[in-house]
Amino acid sequence: MPPSTVLKKKNLKKSFDLLYRNYTKPEFLDSDPLFLCYLYDSPEDREFVGLLSALFAYGNVTAIRGFLSRLLEPMGKRPKQYLLSHGTKIWKNKLGPYRFQKEKDILLFLQAIRLAYLEIEKSGEKFLESWFKPIRPKDVGLERRIAGFQSRLSEILTSLDPGWKSYGLGFLIGLGNPKSAHKRYCMFLRWMVRKEAPDLGLYKNIQTSELLFPLDTHINRLSNILGITERRTSDLKKSREVTDYFQKFYPEDPLRMDFALCRLGILRKCKSVYIAELCESCDLKEVCKIYGKSRKTVGTATEN
Repeated sequence: MPPSTVLKKKNLKKSFDLLYRNYTKPEFLDSDPLFLCYLYDSPEDREFVGLLSALFAYGNVTAIRGFLSRLLEPMGKRPKQYLLSHGTKIWKNKLGPYRFQKEKDILLFLQAIRLAYLEIEKSGEKFLESWFKPIRPKDVGLERRIAGFQSRLSEILTSLDPGWKSYGLGFLIGLGNPKSAHKRYCMFLRWMVRKEAPDLGLYKNIQTSELLFPLDTHINRLSNILGITERRTSDLKKSREVTDYFQKFYPEDPLRMDFALCRLGILRKCKSVYIAELCESCDLKEVCKIYGKSRKTVGTATEN
């Protein structure tokens, strides 16, 4: 590796590490769906709430939080145990729809998750990690693990209702697109696998090096602005490209920067255009295409 390349990589890592230190802090947790998990003490409840928070994490943030509040509040402080003990009767004709899901879709999904937990408890397990195994043992890759979970959940849904495949429920569990980036599952698995705060580290058999970047709207946009990838389509290939990029800096923990990078978008610290009060104080300005272009423009204007 040429000395100039080594130096550039060191400087990049310094920029990323600075952003990490500035934004991976407890005070920023309430800007993330992961925040809901910390309202519960039990690791099992955190997994259950995390799964709900991740799979329903699409659409307007206010709408997401409002729906999850309606869903979780009746279950009290031990939501997983409540679901296992009481089922879904409390929500019937009260919960209402959410985005693409009708109430019956949501209730059927909860019934399936309940049966999944009851099934793993028979084998002495507490978490759903064993369901994230590839359908064929020889298959590798996080997307194969996700497909395994989707397949097992689909089997339970079929046992409950052979005609369950509505658009809303199919969308919720993420069926039908092998090229999908699986953003919501990748986010959930980051929470469950990474042991470093703010993540929960509940899963022991999936390695952090296996994780893929969740391509939410912020990572999708920032990965292009920062020159991490030229790909515009938010798909599995782009997720791999972003993950591979950060694996060069953090080989065993490529998703280390995910939470901090997302804060730039969520907290509106980056607006995809040069704004002096934001850009001049940004930790990543030296690697940002927009900042670079603004400097060239200023330089040209000065010369003229």
